[in-house]
This record gives sequence, C-alpha cells and structure tokens, in this order.
Amino acid sequence: MAISIKVDEAVQEWMKKKNRTIIAISLKATLTCCVGEEDVDISYKEPQNNNFTLIQQNNLFIYLAKGLPLRKEELHLSMMGKSIFSSIHIEGLRVQ
Repeated sequence: MAISIKVDEAVQEWMKKKNRTIIAISLKATLTCCVGEEDVDISYKEPQNNNFTLIQQNNLFIYLAKGLPLRKEELHLSMMGKSIFSSIHIEGLRVQ
C-alpha cells in the first residue's frame, strides 16, 4: 500500500527559504534515565544507505526509513515553533 504524505505550504516555504530539497525521516534510539525510547529523527541530507523509500512531492525529496511505525498509511508534515526555533513536525507515526 502506498504512503500518502501531506506537506503543508508552510513546510514548502521554509524548505525553499533554507535552500533545502531533501527531508529524511527515521527513528533514533534515545536513552533517558533507565528507559530506552525512540524519537523521530529528521535530516536534510540524502541517506547514505538503501534502507529508505523515496517519495518525491512538490519539489521535495522525502526519504522515509523502511519499517517506520505508521498509525495509518499517511503522514502529515507541518511547521512548529517561531522564527529561529521553527522546525518540521510529523504526525502519523507511532513513537514510543
């Protein structure tokens, strides 16, 4: 089944302003106190391995790590924060 990705206009404008065209989304393990957790990792470089699926949309190259735990077969990319604290927010992942 194909993954549907909704990219807000604000994300597209922010990426254009930063002269970026690549978004790589994966999970990274984090250790807090005694408990291991997973967190979303967003990179703006092309992945160095083949463990990603490429989706091209609106002049953006979106790389999704294979095996991402999706709630449904859809993701929503939006902006959060203000000014220099702005970052991309991703909805649709099941992160523990």
